[in-house]
Amino acid sequence: MKNGSTVKVIAISLLLIACTATFANASMFELEIVPISKLIEKPSVYDSTTAYRKISVVGNLSEISKYSATLADEDLFLKTDVTRMGLFNGFEQGEQVMLTGEFKHNPIGDDVMYPNYVLRYPVQDAGQVNISEINKSPASYNGKYVTVTGNLTSIELSVGRYTAIIEETGTQESIRVFYYGATDLKPGEDIKVYGLYNGGILHSESMAKNLSPLSITSLIPGFSFITALAGLGAVAILLSRRKR
Repeated sequence: MKNGSTVKVIAISLLLIACTATFANASMFELEIVPISKLIEKPSVYDSTTAYRKISVVGNLSEISKYSATLADEDLFLKTDVTRMGLFNGFEQGEQVMLTGEFKHNPIGDDVMYPNYVLRYPVQDAGQVNISEINKSPASYNGKYVTVTGNLTSIELSVGRYTAIIEETGTQESIRVFYYGATDLKPGEDIKVYGLYNGGILHSESMAKNLSPLSITSLIPGFSFITALAGLGAVAILLSRRKR
């Protein structure tokens, strides 16, 4: 019975280790989702001009043009700012989206949502994509999560955000990346970036050296492949003893 409990503990521990990266990627692009009905009912509660905050709103684009956009939820409507029209590149009228940004209440006019990010909704992950493919068809990837790899040609820190340029290996195709975490990456390193492609920018929450897929150190700093093998070996031994 004791061996069985030990096996369970080790197995659960290894499962938690494997899942750590997944749970760590709580996205800054998907914040508290506030229904349009709530914004209409209590606009002052979510007004970013009085209490700065960012929220997410889900709805269908009932109208979209270079002059204006409207987000709809059944018979409720929310005016949306389109100053940064590139955020909406490739989106069509009637499509369901998630807007993440600032809501501003105007007591004598229209309430307006000012998006920082526009996501396809339900959220879409295009997986690993070549930078050249994204550049060839930016509208197809706009609002989706992507993973790219390439050579870090430059990286600069400004106002708490890194701006990096990633160049595809074997071509001169490149992509601009905004990264909001901490990093000690340097130009010339081969890296992997995961994030939201929106408005011609890859907004990344995960940027690290491009290591072998078998290396869990790319997910959990300080965790070695030898440690992983030792853990799996311990589980195998305990299972073997249990069978006896």
